[in-house]
Order: sequence, then structure tokens, then C-alpha cells
Amino acid sequence: MLEAVNEGKDLHISVTMPSIEVGTIGGGTSLTSQAACLNLLGVKGPNHGSPGANARLLATIVAGSVLAGELSLLAALAAGQLVKSHMKYNRSSKDVANAAS
Repeated sequence: MLEAVNEGKDLHISVTMPSIEVGTIGGGTSLTSQAACLNLLGVKGPNHGSPGANARLLATIVAGSVLAGELSLLAALAAGQLVKSHMKYNRSSKDVANAAS
């Protein structure tokens, strides 16, 4: 969600992910690359002092990454760079700029 705050001087941006499913134990978390990533983030395995805390932290990290991507996308749209970059790096052999004509 985006909303102007402080009389339009600032922008408040948030993301809601009500059904995110993450885990820090079991499943593929024992695979080498997955375990290394979880270790890097400091969330591998159970948190014995607070069960579920590592999974909640991982979900927060994922949501923060999504939020950063959304903000980057909005900045590119606002600056007019999104369409330019898509056209510049388009791998299609067709001229998609004139495809609608």
C-alpha cells in the first residue's frame, strides 16, 4: 500500500503477505545451498527459546525483499525508465513498439 503522509511530503509504503509459507527446519532446508542461505540470514533451524521465531524472521526478510522490489519498480515507472529498459533489452526479434499498429 502506498499513501502520502506529512501533508504529501513523505510516502508510506507497506506490503501485506497474509499467506506466506516459509520454514527453517525440515523439507529442503537440509540441502546444502538452502542451508547455507538460511545460515547467512541467521535463521537456520529451530529457535529453542522462542519456537517459530526463525520462520517469522525469514518471512519478514522475504516481505522486506518484496517491498524493496515494489519500490524499485515504482521508481522506474515514475522516472520513465521501465519501458525504455524493456525496449532496450527486448530479446524478441519483433519490433514490439510498432506491433500495435
